[in-house]
Amino acid sequence: MGFLIHGPMPRSVEAIVEQQVRSWRAKNHVERTRREAAPRVVTVSREFGAGGARIAKQVAEALGFTLWDHAFITHLAQRAGAEPRFIEAIDERVRDLIDDVISTSFLRAPISGAAYRMLVARTVNELADHGGAVIVGRGANFLVRPEQALRVRVICPLRERVVRFAARQGVTLDDADRIVRQKDHERMRFIRQLCAEDAREPLHYDMIVNTGELSEDQAAALIVDAYAARFGAAEATRESEVQLTQIAL
Repeated sequence: MGFLIHGPMPRSVEAIVEQQVRSWRAKNHVERTRREAAPRVVTVSREFGAGGARIAKQVAEALGFTLWDHAFITHLAQRAGAEPRFIEAIDERVRDLIDDVISTSFLRAPISGAAYRMLVARTVNELADHGGAVIVGRGANFLVRPEQALRVRVICPLRERVVRFAARQGVTLDDADRIVRQKDHERMRFIRQLCAEDAREPLHYDMIVNTGELSEDQAAALIVDAYAARFGAAEATRESEVQLTQIAL
């Protein structure tokens, strides 16, 4: 006795798998095309007092990108539900384990050092995926993929940084020397804790500019030219801006 089967015959497992593979490939192609078409980012690592933040601001303005320096602190504070002053207290610094435990458990600080570093990494990756941003410090050059960014390091001889800082802040050279060295040390320790890397290693960067020899204007112009040479001329359009509210919590 025979059986009648109504409706379409069921597809084979091989056909189902092949269709799924084609779907994945098409989706990956669209995503890859989107990433390649999106503007990249510029990361600016800097020695304290070398002028990196001011240079980054000029680069952002020239490229039509958003600048993430102080805005980074504000955004992390919003994500952590904390006041910016709490983020500033641990920004690019290392808090020893016992201090971290005391601060968060007993003094009720709103965010631990570990939570801060996690938020930094997540935010940098979101900015890099979206594109169109200049990110200052926070170990960003170590957190982005090399193809996503022009990774810049701004340096300057220690003595010159000390003299500049003393003149700008109205302090003695001895005090300026102490502060500059301390800030450099804090940032170095932060990078080591964040990703176990040495920020001074030149191979971590695509270019290094020395503001002991170049003016800040010259350094900014070189960075903009390097970005254009590597990724093509940037479209100075606000459509590529990353708004604080566009990044998911």
